[in-house]
Amino acid sequence: YSFCTLLEEGGPLLDRQMARKAAPAFELSLGNVILEGLADIGCYDGANPSLTCATSGGKVFVHSPHERNMPEAETKGPETKAVKYLNINRQVTALKAGRFNAAGNEDTLLVGTQTNLLAYNVEANSDLFYKEVQDGINTMTFGKVGTIDTPLAVVGGNCSIQGFDKDGQELYWTVTGDNVTALSVMDTDGSGTNELLVGSEDYEIRIFKNEEVVTETTETDKVIALAPMHATRFGYALANGTIGVYDRHTRAWRFKSKHRVACISVHDLDSDGVVELITGWKSGKLEGRHDKSGEAIFRDAFPSSISSLVVADYRMDGRPCLVACSYEGLVRGYLPFDKVEDDTAEMDLHLQDQMREVMQMKQNLAVELKMFEENIEKHKKGEKDGGLVPEKTKVSCSLRPCRAQHCVELVIKTSTSGATLKMAIVTAEFLFGSNESHITYADPQNSSNTISVFFAPEKDVNTTLHIKAVVGSSMGNLFHVFELEFALPKFAMYVPIREAPSKPPEGLVTFVIPERVNRVAMWAQQSFNFTFTGSQNAFSAKFVSLRDQQVLMVDMNTEGGGKVEIAVKNMEVAGDIIQDLCQNLGIKELEATADFPSELDDFSKVLMKVDGYNAVRIQLTMEMADSSQLVKALVIRAEDARILSEMPLMRQHYGKLHELNSQLIGEYIKRANNHTELLTALREVNAMIQKAARLRMGAAKSRVISECREAIKSNNIPSLFRIIKLGQMKAQ
Repeated sequence: YSFCTLLEEGGPLLDRQMARKAAPAFELSLGNVILEGLADIGCYDGANPSLTCATSGGKVFVHSPHERNMPEAETKGPETKAVKYLNINRQVTALKAGRFNAAGNEDTLLVGTQTNLLAYNVEANSDLFYKEVQDGINTMTFGKVGTIDTPLAVVGGNCSIQGFDKDGQELYWTVTGDNVTALSVMDTDGSGTNELLVGSEDYEIRIFKNEEVVTETTETDKVIALAPMHATRFGYALANGTIGVYDRHTRAWRFKSKHRVACISVHDLDSDGVVELITGWKSGKLEGRHDKSGEAIFRDAFPSSISSLVVADYRMDGRPCLVACSYEGLVRGYLPFDKVEDDTAEMDLHLQDQMREVMQMKQNLAVELKMFEENIEKHKKGEKDGGLVPEKTKVSCSLRPCRAQHCVELVIKTSTSGATLKMAIVTAEFLFGSNESHITYADPQNSSNTISVFFAPEKDVNTTLHIKAVVGSSMGNLFHVFELEFALPKFAMYVPIREAPSKPPEGLVTFVIPERVNRVAMWAQQSFNFTFTGSQNAFSAKFVSLRDQQVLMVDMNTEGGGKVEIAVKNMEVAGDIIQDLCQNLGIKELEATADFPSELDDFSKVLMKVDGYNAVRIQLTMEMADSSQLVKALVIRAEDARILSEMPLMRQHYGKLHELNSQLIGEYIKRANNHTELLTALREVNAMIQKAARLRMGAAKSRVISECREAIKSNNIPSLFRIIKLGQMKAQ
């Protein structure tokens, strides 16, 4: 290939497949700001759909175009006459409409704030429950989860997930690796029960079956949205502008844009019986993509950022429609395309574009073919051409640590000295930031048959490096492109060492697996990139981390049925190793004992902080309640003095009221800061439970989570530490 052809490669032809320009079935202007991701449609009276959105000022408004005898809002637009407001008086962070009673038709409005969950009966204008959620609410979904029969309002917050029934009782609780940013429920394995899809700030998409993680997939940025599609497929969106579809844990396709995603949903727009992935972008673009190929089939544009996408029969004509809401309050509804509808003009333009692309490809291939034919003729005649490389030239890759720079070096090398490497393009997830690619140029003054690419993964992840090596001769101006793939080991940042450290790592986890030593050795060679030579009865390996120089030791012997010991200071690293080992060997159940003194000491301090923050929170709440009563009394006294024309006394009362108001503002700031610190401490508590659970598999993993939760509720700190160490509250 020529050098120019290489630079033109790289993407699907492109996302120029025909995307139909959509015409909305209806359009409304509600005259209110609609906050991102905070809109849903519910039938609160059991019959009429109502669009519910969170707006600025801690308010929620409900647009009910089909209801009669509604009080008119004090606005001029005809659409806003059907709008009524609910004052939450706090920043709304999540909003959902759901039906707790399967036998009824009435939906319940669920509103989440930073500290509370409100279940509200819109029709009766009453609260069903008002629940304090200490871990906060970042996102929310509604539905049945696992083996729990009743529908739940599932909220995700500070490393934790909670599910509440119609009475506000907590029926579900589990922990995850980081702050929860996306939630959804669907049956991902065809078992007939719903699993919970969870996206978080640590770039992970996890699938929970009851309280246990059954699938964990690492993405390239924070997961901001998840949407169930059909069968086992679901869509996802990332903070860096990436959207895509997974089939269980296998990615079907993805598309990355320079714009940021605001929201996603699913709807069957082309009437083929299968839903498409609908994306709303912050640029105002709305598009739909095919679930299997990612081909764009639908598009429209809004004058402002799209805030939310919902699907419902909003016109009450028996046809569900896609309802798109913009930040400025513009609402459009889209009906599915008619199968027989065909825009001939757009189709002709599409065919013309395809013809131009095919002709351009034909011309490029003809030029390349001519060059190859010329080179072959010269080779047959024995003529030497500077553009030719030896016909047996191959390109190989190897990996070696670079301890001086605390990174890994990928060495790309040609098999013949006459072929020099000009540059290498390496594309991989998780290694090079949001660009996901890296170009390394050879020194033009010093031609060589090797080139090195340096990188340092921030996390231990499996990834495949897609490499394009540009090879030529020192005299030619034409280059050959070699394409190859290289599988990067998950723990590539750990370097084998020969001698044991003078002081072994203080953290230790011990477990027994019924496996042969050579299978564990094969796993280690695959995951750590080193060659093991030892006996069939024992395995021992020592590593040092290129990130922080921490030592890792893995030992196994056949005594005791296959006892394995992992010594490392960091509990999270031990959990990653155990999860990878169990996945590789197909181990479903695993008990383990662990002791990480330094982390448990830090955890003890965190628990003391939580107790202190809770005590301060209660004290500040009581003081603010007393001050609020005094405010009411002063307002009444000041108004009485004003009515009696006792102005000096009125000024005195209002002066005291001003001082008290300043004190209340100061107390509120203290309470807000205390709440922020409390959330940080609770996040560390939930993270510790997650790390302890990842040291086990199967029933033992679920037991650690549930028993830790009970110990925290009962404030039984000794039992909590026992569970973390032994995996259960009582020793067997």
